[in-house]
Amino acid sequence: MNLGDIYQGISKAPIHSNGATGGIPTTRERDPKSVELENNVFSKMQHAVTPPTEIKNEQKPEPVQEIQPVGLEQAMKELLNGV
Repeated sequence: MNLGDIYQGISKAPIHSNGATGGIPTTRERDPKSVELENNVFSKMQHAVTPPTEIKNEQKPEPVQEIQPVGLEQAMKELLNGV
């Protein structure tokens, strides 16, 4: 989910008022600075919640060279001896 999707439902249609304007429809004006701030906040939040696509300094575990199959009896002996 994108953070911009949350605010898609906000109506930007004109607001009709019966107050001081006498019923003349007024439009909703947005301050360019607040629009810029909103976009900056959304982009920073989206960047914060998006997992990184590349892992920097990708370190692979070193392959273990000395893996040997062990039977049940040998495993029990090693566990009991604390090896």
